[in-house]
Formats: sequence, structure tokens, C-alpha cells
Amino acid sequence: MGRLKHEGDAVDVTAPSGSAIVYGELYRIDGWTGFAMANIALTDTERKLALEVSPSRVWYFSVPSGIVAARGDLLNWTSGAGIKVGSTDLVATGTGAGPVIKVEEAKDANFVIAGRVMQHTAA
Repeated sequence: MGRLKHEGDAVDVTAPSGSAIVYGELYRIDGWTGFAMANIALTDTERKLALEVSPSRVWYFSVPSGIVAARGDLLNWTSGAGIKVGSTDLVATGTGAGPVIKVEEAKDANFVIAGRVMQHTAA
């Protein structure tokens, strides 16, 4: 017998110690890619937060300055394990776990794009 656990718009994760988390920024934590729904300071002892993982929402967020991100492009995480941050760990080439973001609005002069989350099971 199956039954619904939740709608799947967000998942609960635990931020690793030594990581500051900023509300609204893109992260990969515990194998999930999503947007942080809370701020967590480096010194906070409570490290739990929700990541919004819904592909139906479009968010504005920062990407690395070297990325050329046009509408329709797919972005990937850099390879390697551990926490990833959208402003430093996204690449436009196929590395890591496969595409995790679909660009909805091209990068502007402040290195901000609009994008949708795409989930993959590989870490």
C-alpha cells in the first residue's frame, strides 16, 4: 500500500558544519539541489533547513562570473562530493551529476539568472 508523504515542493536537509546558508540561494546538500528556505550562520548549532526543489518555480540567483548562461541552457554542478553553492559551483559543461538548472532568463551584468531546478539521483 502506498500513501503520500508530502507534495515534494521542499525537502528537509542538514547543512554541514562550517557552511553558512543564505535564504534564496541555490545549494546541493544531502544529494538534493534546491533553494534555501532559511539563513544559517556559521556559528548556528541548529543546522536543519528546507530546500525548495520544485521544478515549477522560477528563482533569481547568482552564478559564477565565467558562465555564459542563455535562455534554455542547462547548468551542472562541478564534479565532486559535498555541499555545492550556485554562485561558485555551477558550470555550463557536462560534469558532475548532470543538468541541475534550466535557464529561464539569461545572465545579467550582476551574474544573476532566472532558473528552474532539475533533480537527478546521482550525487
